[in-house]
Amino acid sequence: MKNIFSLLLLAFLFVSCENDVKTNTPAFQGEKDNLFWRAGDSRVTVNSNGTITLNGYTDYEVISVTVPNAVGTYDLGTANNSNFASYSYNNEGTVLYYETSYQEGPANKIYRVNGGSGYASLDGSIVQTIGGNGNGLNLKLTVASNGVVSDAKITARGIGYLPGDIVTAVGGNNNATFRVVNTTLSNGEVEIEKIENGTYTGNIKFNASDDNGNIVNFNNGKFYKVPVY
Repeated sequence: MKNIFSLLLLAFLFVSCENDVKTNTPAFQGEKDNLFWRAGDSRVTVNSNGTITLNGYTDYEVISVTVPNAVGTYDLGTANNSNFASYSYNNEGTVLYYETSYQEGPANKIYRVNGGSGYASLDGSIVQTIGGNGNGLNLKLTVASNGVVSDAKITARGIGYLPGDIVTAVGGNNNATFRVVNTTLSNGEVEIEKIENGTYTGNIKFNASDDNGNIVNFNNGKFYKVPVY
């Protein structure tokens, strides 16, 4: 009974937060290091290079995100530094700064580059990879009947990888390749769902790091009808 009550309470809180975003216009909120965070002020700047910058402010904090000025989903912490998020804190001499920069580390996300051939017997198998700057990245393969790898899930993230690294799944004809999108030290995703009447609505999550490798996490982020200034 207690478990059921807890689940109902969590569902109620989630729905309440969803409704709260839409009844407070503009709104920019989420969970920073598992604690509720809401901007007291939020605004969008349209940049001359075809990007936008979304800023959310509290008394001492700024979350800033730069992505293309178009509806779509954009990865952070990649080899493309024009997609970018940062978190800063400045109060009574304490200054903190975290960003989704180009970071070496365990692989966080991969994209398939080439499905290769000859992998039919390895459907559902966990295989090692070779190549890239790191080592230890293992993948569980999904393989079509013709031997082409259609998908892969990370089972071991390895160490020392860089965004943009190309790795090869061992097995078959050794020609199924994947690109490391970002690492666990610096990653995220921004989705612009709607651009309407000079306002922007969407979702955001990221892990950003400082110069010492400390990480700030921002999750379940939502921005709703944030206007251009």
